Amino acid sequence: MNFNSSLVDGTEIDATQRLRVAASLFHLCIEHQQAVHTLVNHGLFGSAFALLRPQFEAYVRGIWYHRCATEPNIDAFIRGSEPPKIGEMLTSIETLPDFDSQSLIATKKAVWKALNEFTHGGAVQVKSRMNSSEIILNYKEEHTVGMLRWSVILSLLASTGISSLAKRDLLANQLFDEFRSIYAEDLLPFPTR
Repeated sequence: MNFNSSLVDGTEIDATQRLRVAASLFHLCIEHQQAVHTLVNHGLFGSAFALLRPQFEAYVRGIWYHRCATEPNIDAFIRGSEPPKIGEMLTSIETLPDFDSQSLIATKKAVWKALNEFTHGGAVQVKSRMNSSEIILNYKEEHTVGMLRWSVILSLLASTGISSLAKRDLLANQLFDEFRSIYAEDLLPFPTR
């Protein structure tokens, strides 16, 4: 998290509306990961889990506004209009050559219901706060570890998105190298170089 911030914060990009919107959304995704990490460190697991959906959405929106949106889409967003639904954005994104594996759509299908439950106070949040007779945090360690890893991966992807906007391949390589030094290779949901 700290290494990522030290490399990404202050990165300069061209000041086009498209790049500014995309960079801001990628940066929001990174900030959500920092908040997830901080919340977990303070034992606020439910709030940390609740940030996964907005973090995923910030990443997807960043890609869509960078690579798929029309200029009128960008202008409308800046004026306050809602972006398309996430499914529509993912469909557009996954027509791009480097996203055509359908992994983002598959990820959404696999986790969307749980993300909504965590974000909107659904049954998953309720069950994670009770045992048979008392209110008590009851989050399983493997779920918390999985949440932290997924959040870090989203942050890494957003950081490499920023490096792409800034045309700084070295930055992306530094981020991947640091990620690999912390996490085992088998945790990566994408091929390594």
